[in-house]
Amino acid sequence: MPRHFAGFLLTLCLLVLLVAPLAADTTVRSLADYGDIATPAAAAATLKIAVQKLMAEGGGILEIPTNAPKELKIENTSQTDVWGHGVTIVDYRWGFVNYQLAPIGREQAGVWSGFRLERHLNMGQDSLPHCGTYSNQAIHNYITSGASSYMLTLTEPVKAGNDAKLYVDTIRGIWVGAFLNVTGSAVGYAEPFDRITVKSIGWDPVKRQNYFTADLEYDHPLAALVYNKHVVNGQQITSYSNCDNQSMEFQVTRHNYAVGDSFAISGMMKYMGNVFSGFGDEGAIVINSETVGEVDGFHSQVESVDWGTDTLTYAPGKVNPHTLSNSRPLVNYNQDKWLTQGTVLVVAPGQTYQGQSYPSVVGGPGNVFNYQGGLIQSTPDAPWDESIIGRYFALTDDSEILTPNDPSSVGGYANSPDRPVYRWYEIKEFKRNDDGTKVLKILRVRWSAVAAGAPTLYDDENYTYDGHVKPLRYAIAPGAWVYDISQAWVNAVSTGGYIDAGDSPRQLKLTPNGDRGTRFDFAPGDPVEQAIGSDPWHPRPVRIRQFDQIPTTMGNATIEMEQLGRVQVPIGININGIISGRDGLPNRKDRKPPYRTMINLGSLANEGIRFSGEVLDAAMFFVQPNDQVQPIRWRNNVNGSSQLSVDPKTGTFELANGDVDVNNRAVQGIRGLSATDKPAANLRGMDIAIPAGATEFALAFPTPETDAAYAVSVTPSWMTALCVPTKTDKGFTVQFATPAPAGAKLDWVIVR
Repeated sequence: MPRHFAGFLLTLCLLVLLVAPLAADTTVRSLADYGDIATPAAAAATLKIAVQKLMAEGGGILEIPTNAPKELKIENTSQTDVWGHGVTIVDYRWGFVNYQLAPIGREQAGVWSGFRLERHLNMGQDSLPHCGTYSNQAIHNYITSGASSYMLTLTEPVKAGNDAKLYVDTIRGIWVGAFLNVTGSAVGYAEPFDRITVKSIGWDPVKRQNYFTADLEYDHPLAALVYNKHVVNGQQITSYSNCDNQSMEFQVTRHNYAVGDSFAISGMMKYMGNVFSGFGDEGAIVINSETVGEVDGFHSQVESVDWGTDTLTYAPGKVNPHTLSNSRPLVNYNQDKWLTQGTVLVVAPGQTYQGQSYPSVVGGPGNVFNYQGGLIQSTPDAPWDESIIGRYFALTDDSEILTPNDPSSVGGYANSPDRPVYRWYEIKEFKRNDDGTKVLKILRVRWSAVAAGAPTLYDDENYTYDGHVKPLRYAIAPGAWVYDISQAWVNAVSTGGYIDAGDSPRQLKLTPNGDRGTRFDFAPGDPVEQAIGSDPWHPRPVRIRQFDQIPTTMGNATIEMEQLGRVQVPIGININGIISGRDGLPNRKDRKPPYRTMINLGSLANEGIRFSGEVLDAAMFFVQPNDQVQPIRWRNNVNGSSQLSVDPKTGTFELANGDVDVNNRAVQGIRGLSATDKPAANLRGMDIAIPAGATEFALAFPTPETDAAYAVSVTPSWMTALCVPTKTDKGFTVQFATPAPAGAKLDWVIVR
């Protein structure tokens, strides 16, 4: 499904009404043409008359002028006959165009609609030029500034008053002029509320953190919520279904109060051609979902700074200004201002180093903060002190950055960068140990934004733990959170990221910090780069949530697939990755498989997987590529896990780390018993006839053993002492102290 389909029809369609020439017989009238519109009552009466007259004239377009009363309520119910005339009302009163379409509209290829946008692409013998996208409609929704997505807490209580200082978990996402809500309870929505506008952003040199100022009417406690979130859609369709029907919406919000099949998004593809046209095509896809992580962000040089207005002006060129954001930091790439001396050790959350563990802890106000554990510890020669709080930390080993010639493989739309890309974390805390080593904590985001002990690394071998110490190179760089890009953002996609000097003021606004006025401050000529998100939560291409509250009358599924065609579909669900074998792991940046878990069944259910249809070949089939064992493993409380596997070379089932209990049931069809890695070819013999008077008997195995390394137990049918003097791979010999009587028999069992 093309991604621009989300902008389906309405905006551009309606705009066409304003600019397209009207047919000669189309009636377009102003409401004022039909009578008095000076008062709401008079305008309402005139509106009724206008609609009646236009309907009598065969329908038309009625314009509501800007001087009509704002109190006039309009509801277009002009058309009640599916084949009758209708009136379209165009309302200009509020500074934008509001269309009240004819309720039914006209029949258009089997669909009645109040509006139609039609294009005929028929160029005859001509052709469209080089590869391009030629949409019927395009909606470009540029969300550059003014919208928020912020919800964190006060880190200390604040009193009512003008120019109050509010300290929050992170200044990221706050800007001067931002509208915010402050609640009256810790991690809750209790009153009293303050609805505030951010007046300024400051830096507290004692607390080593940012704050913002605002006028408060009420006191607010520690951990009160500070929030505001805006939904700025490219298009919104809201439908109310209050009578029985079967209908479909393209988008997104459907209030279904009646009965009848109800679809929020429906896709159907009918095809007659071969669909696949040749090399490079993708076949037929009804719904397509893709995620792409971009790494080629904004980078430039400082042209000038004006800290009186928090403004940094950057130089033009190929700087990718279209990637700017007001919630990622601008990092100073003048490496003379970086701290790099010494090395660091990174201990993963929960791992143990020097006998001490650094677990993650959920706590804080409301018990909702995830204080991620781990450790970042420097060598004693690292030049760290309290001044690093507020700067940005990154690991600089090649294994922990992305480089233009990175040896790890990537495919699809995920491009490699044209310069090294670091993952920068704001430094939140600093501590000096007695042995001269230093420790810092970084801002990480996982349900909350608080100080954390360590980042998630690409390569697990880079973590330090008891018995494994891995020093890593690092950098601490000056930087600041960007809080306003309204005078810096430029849509430079079409120019490949280039911006000319005259295209934009090129002015970024940055939060204050402790490096202003020092040698670490931004200065003309400093290279700068806006950091990529260092802690992304990967987008989920498909998320399904169900909030049903009444038991279902039908046994429906969350995902339902029915194959109703005449021919076989090769695969029901196909999960692939960029590599399929262990030999591809060195080409992965994190040296891990593409998926940690392919299918996770984490809910209570009556059945985990149920096979209710016949399977001609196998219910579960393990191919075991490259002769690698594909085990089935169960976690236990004794030794970690029990495992069942099959040796791909021999086909032997192998059970590890667990015994076998058949729960008082029989074990059948056994060829032999072996306590070694060699299988037994024989198990036992019963009622073997022994000649009368015999004192020795040579027994031959039905199938020879691999060797004579087996134990044998013999039970004769008469009272006698016996021994087994010889054993071979072909059988064994038994000697009897008492000669065998008439009708004597013998039983035997062997175990390898």
